[in-house]
Amino acid sequence: MHIDPLRQGLALLAAACLGLGAGLLYDLLRPPRWRLRAAAAFALDAIYCLLLGAALFLFAMSFGEGRLGIGALAAAWTGFLVYHRTLSSLLLPLFSKVFQYLDGTREKLKNYLIKIQFFAKKYFKN
Repeated sequence: MHIDPLRQGLALLAAACLGLGAGLLYDLLRPPRWRLRAAAAFALDAIYCLLLGAALFLFAMSFGEGRLGIGALAAAWTGFLVYHRTLSSLLLPLFSKVFQYLDGTREKLKNYLIKIQFFAKKYFKN
């Protein structure tokens, strides 16, 4: 049985990138989770877990020849922790501000649509 070190190195690098992506997705979902009710936050957590599980499955099928090794899991976990300890503190405030802006825009749009509905009912009676 021949073991290709280049292929193993690429697989570990891909696993680390998968961990970085998992951390980025986690940070993208944090601001909505803080502002939503418990049931909606649970739904976001479930979606995150399903997406991460699917990504790990696809990784195992493409790089791990049908199985996910301890080294790949360790590399993915290391990528997640590296993101969490370095980039998260820089990007999370940005994501929070963007979500706050989008939430404010949604509220303004909601109020605008309520005004349109009120005027439509007032001027277009049967």
